[in-house]
Amino acid sequence: MNYLGKEELKGFKMFSLGDYPYIVKTENSGDRIIAELFQITDPETEQMIYELEMEAGYIFSEVEIGNIKFGIYLFESSAIGDPEVRDGDWCAFRKLQGF
Repeated sequence: MNYLGKEELKGFKMFSLGDYPYIVKTENSGDRIIAELFQITDPETEQMIYELEMEAGYIFSEVEIGNIKFGIYLFESSAIGDPEVRDGDWCAFRKLQGF
């Protein structure tokens, strides 16, 4: 797996499930998340991640960044009471919580 960096994606909101985040597509360009981009080099690992996320209730979608398509796992909608990660940065959110 290769780390490719971070990218701001507009039109998405992030929410917390406690130990894990989830993202919903909003189409509002004022909503944004910080995405960490990885290139998965092993097809078996890619398939395992896909199956894990599908079993957890995520929906697979794609976003294009710099003419490259990246997979992204989304929820259809947010649940009432789930905290919004307002700045869209999961790592910063977790640091504020002491993790």
